Amino acid sequence: MASNLKERLLPPKPATAANRPLFQGLDLSGLKKRGHGVRSWIRIDSSGDSQVVELDKLAVMRRCDLPARDLRLLDPLFVYPSTILGREKAIVVNLEHIRCIITADEVLLLNSLDSYVIQYVVELQRRLGFERRSFSPSANNFEDGFGGSSPTDGLPFEFRALEVALELACTFLDSQ
Repeated sequence: MASNLKERLLPPKPATAANRPLFQGLDLSGLKKRGHGVRSWIRIDSSGDSQVVELDKLAVMRRCDLPARDLRLLDPLFVYPSTILGREKAIVVNLEHIRCIITADEVLLLNSLDSYVIQYVVELQRRLGFERRSFSPSANNFEDGFGGSSPTDGLPFEFRALEVALELACTFLDSQ
């Protein structure tokens, strides 16, 4: 009698789970995979040239050799404390309004019309352009061409890019 009651109250068991779709009645073919949205990034190379590139998270992860958890710091939808992560091939920077990935060859900056992001791009390009001019063969003065006209001369590109980010974050905090 108990087994008869159990059969009436419980739904029938499917013959095999492999033969039926996971969600019956729902068409999931048009849904987009989560977490792989394409975003606009400003790419600044070590010579100061910039361009806007469209990359999804997977492309950024491969390009910079970063795990997905590191890219969460850059997501503008979430608020994380200011962070600088040093990884094997990249530096992930989240300082106030500056959210970027710095590698030995380039800076990938989330494309934004925020004034601090634009200031970062302009200042980094200015410093990289200044270095190019100061070491050009047409420099007239020996001191200008080789004499350390800037305290950051000789530093690798990634340190100069990080320095600009830190200075802008300090400027922002100073203005508050």
